[in-house]
Amino acid sequence: MTMHDDTEANGMNERGALLDFPGADQLATAGLVEPLSERALARVLAEVEAAVATEGATATAGATAAAQAYGPKSGVVAVTPIRRLSFGIGSGSGAGSARRRALIGLLTTAAVATGVVTYANTGAAPAGTGTHSGARANTASVFLDDISTVAATQSAASGKYWKIRTTVGDAYLSQSMDYYVINNGKAYRKGQRPDWQVGPKDLDWKGLEQLTTDPAQLLALLQTPPRPKSISPFDQAATLLSDSPAGPKLRAGVFKAMAGLKGVKLLGQVKDSTGRGGTAVEFAEARSVGRVIIDPKTSAILEYTFTWTAGPSKGKATHYTVLSTGFTDKIG
Repeated sequence: MTMHDDTEANGMNERGALLDFPGADQLATAGLVEPLSERALARVLAEVEAAVATEGATATAGATAAAQAYGPKSGVVAVTPIRRLSFGIGSGSGAGSARRRALIGLLTTAAVATGVVTYANTGAAPAGTGTHSGARANTASVFLDDISTVAATQSAASGKYWKIRTTVGDAYLSQSMDYYVINNGKAYRKGQRPDWQVGPKDLDWKGLEQLTTDPAQLLALLQTPPRPKSISPFDQAATLLSDSPAGPKLRAGVFKAMAGLKGVKLLGQVKDSTGRGGTAVEFAEARSVGRVIIDPKTSAILEYTFTWTAGPSKGKATHYTVLSTGFTDKIG
């Protein structure tokens, strides 16, 4: 009998057997799946492993501990992907299978009871149809806080040019803000790139390197009363994150500052215009809506969309899809 043929006595396949436990229906309808921080995930897995090792009363204690550790006060979700649970399916007796289902049921009950909702990078929903999660009013800020941690752990790098690859083509930015594009394999200088807006400041490459990385100070800058023709605080943050050579610490600070903006909403799982899955957040103003799709695994901005919701351009949308960014020492 192969691993694909293995069934329970009642004829269920492996997936069906795994989902045959108390609380499965609640878990299926609990919401989207958010990526946990490494520390939170490690703690959840520790609880699971402890429960599996004892196969008994300790499972109840483990589930209770998980519920306490990830309860409403912490605001962190504790749903472990089923594929990470190793219960030896296919090698146990009916009693063993029942114990496995009971263990998963205990952990699932703990997760559902705490109001756990998570966000996963599966790309299951098409662009523009992100599912709103009502489990926590501040889910967007929690997500952005988590992403700031991911951003901070990325490797720092440097180079003569900042390369941005988009669906339109490749562009290069020098440290003196000279802007180049590639056309038919040749590089063409397109003049000086405009500085990045951060509240009252207009920053070039050097100014960006000197910008504070403190989230509170960045938020204060972003929330400075707007100047004529200035873009929204959300758009300023999104621009820095999507196409500037900001380092890991600055990116982490900007994500945390973005989390502090009032009105930022979590849309959930979406796909960008190229079909890549990510998690979208948006910020609505009186006449427009800005939205970014973020890869929760890397903190990279996959796509930025700006849509007019009022005025002569109502309904007009601009998409900026980033395929990759990074440093390089040469053009081409």
